[in-house]
Amino acid sequence: MDYRIGFGIDSHAFSKERKKLVLGGVVFEKENGLKAHSDGDVVLHALFNAISSALGKRSIGYYFPDSKPEFKGMASERFIEKALVLMKEKNFKLNNVSVMIECRKPKIEPKVMAIKKNLARMLGLNEERIGIQATSGEGLTAFGKGKGIQASCTVSIIK
Repeated sequence: MDYRIGFGIDSHAFSKERKKLVLGGVVFEKENGLKAHSDGDVVLHALFNAISSALGKRSIGYYFPDSKPEFKGMASERFIEKALVLMKEKNFKLNNVSVMIECRKPKIEPKVMAIKKNLARMLGLNEERIGIQATSGEGLTAFGKGKGIQASCTVSIIK
């Protein structure tokens, strides 16, 4: 059995323009979105990078460069579809996913189950194989001070 672990991280500042906030494919109503070429879903970006890392592949910007207009405003679920193709090409499957989100706002806990259900659907995983935690960082970082959101993700994959 081939067993691997990957780690990914992503962060974005809040946008000055009005746009929707999406985390883990779930829209956070009444919250402003993140400055990004795509929809700015830092959870899915970190997840892509974790899967790609476990496969020995490259970061999200290699596959979806922000210099390409066709990726402007793209839903990050498309990035995960690509990550799953990369995994399938190497005959790997996800074993489990762990996500950590750092921000002062919005409050993540009320949406944890919605994010978990959405990730389970996208990834074809049982919800018990997905962990989601959140922290404010006690205001020690830019994310804890409310300037943006950071997500980190660890995955294990098996063949």
